[in-house]
Amino acid sequence: PDIFPEAAPGSFTYVEACKQWVMTVFHRYQWDLNYRNPSVLCAMLENIFFLANLGVDVLRIDAPAFIWKEVGTSCQNLPQAHVLLRLIKLCVESATPGMALLGEAIVAPKEIMKYFGEGAYTAKECDYAYNATLMALQWDALATGDARVLLASQDDLLQKPYGTTWITYTRCHDDIGLGYEDSAIKKAGFSPYDHRKFIKEFYAGEIGYSMATGALFSVNPKTQDARISGTLASLCGLEKAQQLQNQVAIDTAIARLLLMQAMSFFSGGTPMLFYGDEAGYTNDYSYEKDAGKNYDNRWMHRPVIDWKKNLKTKKPGTIEHRIFSGTQQLLSIRKKINAFADEKNIAWLNVGNIHVAGFVRWKADQSILCLFNFGSQPTQVHFSMLPEATAFFDHWSNQETKTAAGHVELAAYGFVLLEKKG
Repeated sequence: PDIFPEAAPGSFTYVEACKQWVMTVFHRYQWDLNYRNPSVLCAMLENIFFLANLGVDVLRIDAPAFIWKEVGTSCQNLPQAHVLLRLIKLCVESATPGMALLGEAIVAPKEIMKYFGEGAYTAKECDYAYNATLMALQWDALATGDARVLLASQDDLLQKPYGTTWITYTRCHDDIGLGYEDSAIKKAGFSPYDHRKFIKEFYAGEIGYSMATGALFSVNPKTQDARISGTLASLCGLEKAQQLQNQVAIDTAIARLLLMQAMSFFSGGTPMLFYGDEAGYTNDYSYEKDAGKNYDNRWMHRPVIDWKKNLKTKKPGTIEHRIFSGTQQLLSIRKKINAFADEKNIAWLNVGNIHVAGFVRWKADQSILCLFNFGSQPTQVHFSMLPEATAFFDHWSNQETKTAAGHVELAAYGFVLLEKKG
């Protein structure tokens, strides 16, 4: 299957210099390696050990789902790819045990789990994986104001083995794919095709009430599959709000942005920030004038660093400072509360409110109730199990709050991190 049908159709490139066809699944300048050749494997291991000796803590293995090729197959997620990863892991454990392996397996949730290792090889392949599924599901919830697809998908993600963990994030250098399971969309009561069509059109700004300023990437004309480009801030509505000079819309965009980061930071794993997100960078369109980049709209969310804008993060009252200080606060909370460490200590909740995603994180005698409102209106969550006037400390607002007869109040695009008092 074509990975980039617009920019790099097909899987082979004819190279005049050697008068041969070369397998180039991703791009013409990226040759696929033949790991059947022992010399190739040994050379790649030398690269791995070289980086380990420099002190690299986490090594990213690019696209392990495509690492093994077999004629007559799709060349994706083959059993031999897992054998190869186990071999690499054994070599790393023997020679450079302080380095962890990160598998960049951006595939369906059930397939992602296999890259941690299965059966007798559980937790014997990759130590880390990108939680691309949760990232995409958050964008789904933000567009629809409905958390049901996100919640219906958690059973698959909870299969991650103990001793492995996620990289969690809201944005990265790549696009946002919608590769979560059709079954989760159906469970929420939606048609998978129509639902994904709505999500794509929403973030591409093709729906009138959408706040997003994004673009579709790698549209497949045969299947209409596509992914989404755009910075965190632009997809959350900040770019459009600033263009309109609408202060209410700016405030709402910042709330959405911090909501997305909070869900990512506290759901388990190692949080990752993509540069610019901490200062509210909107789309950078300078790539359109660069012949080496203008064929790939993902460059809009790979911005040129604006040092003057970065300085505004130090000036109270600016948009940049509000986002930067909010992100700092989230990271501070993440660092100080042991319950947020990933020890398979998360229980997702059906809170009876389709706009709200919730889970409990715990460690020892500490537990944190986390609630996230993806809706555009204030709402309540009702907990019949809570006695009237139960006292909590909200780590986000940094103040004590009491539930009124089992109600928890949530602002539009608001969230709470509640620890029971006493």
